[in-house]
Amino acid sequence: MNIIKKMIATDIISCTASVATAIIAVVALYTWKHEFIGKKKIELAAEIMRAVYEVQDLYIGVRMPIIAKVEHDEALEWIKAEAAAHPGNADVYLERVNHLVPHQRLIRQQDVIEKLRSLQNQAYMYWGNEIIIAILKLTDYNFRIMQASKDLYYGKDTPEYKPLYDFIFCEMKDGKVISDDKVNKDINDIVEEFRRNLEPLYKDKQSKWMA
Repeated sequence: MNIIKKMIATDIISCTASVATAIIAVVALYTWKHEFIGKKKIELAAEIMRAVYEVQDLYIGVRMPIIAKVEHDEALEWIKAEAAAHPGNADVYLERVNHLVPHQRLIRQQDVIEKLRSLQNQAYMYWGNEIIIAILKLTDYNFRIMQASKDLYYGKDTPEYKPLYDFIFCEMKDGKVISDDKVNKDINDIVEEFRRNLEPLYKDKQSKWMA
C-alpha cells in the first residue's frame, strides 16, 4: 500500500512539475512577446517623429522666399523642357519663373515625403486610422504647395492670386519667418498632434544631455 501511495505521490509531483513548467513557459513567451512588441512600438514611434520633423523642416525650407540664382535657373530650364515636350500646354513666363521654385524644391526632395509615407502600414498596426489621417494631412501639403506653385505661375499677378503667393511663400521680417504665418501654424498643429501621441512612448528612454 505504501508503495502505491508513493507511486501516486510521485506521479502527482511529476504532473504538477510538468504543468508548472508549461505555465512558466507560457508566461515567459507572453513576457517576451510583450517586451518585443513594446520595444518595436517605441522604436517605430521615434522613427515616425524623426520623419515628421524632417517633413516639417522641408516645408519651412521650401516656402522660404529667398531664391538663389541657381534655383531660378533650374526652374527656368524645367519649364522650358516642359514647354518643348508639351507644346501649347506649357508656356514660359520669364517674369514668373520664381513662382515655380517651391514646386522644384519639393520635386528634388520627394525622398523626405516618401520616408514618412513608407511608415504608414506599420503605423496603422499600432495606432489605427487616426495616425494615417495625420500622416495624410501632413503629406498633403506636398501636393498642395506644388499645385499652388504652378497655379500661381500660370495665373496673373493680380490681388485674387495673393493667397496662392502666401501659401507657397512664408512672410519674413528682419530675416525671420513671422510667427503668425498661417501655413506654418497649421503644419505645426499637425506636428504637435504627432508629438502628443508618440513622444510619451519614447521620452522616458531619453538620457540627460551633459554639457
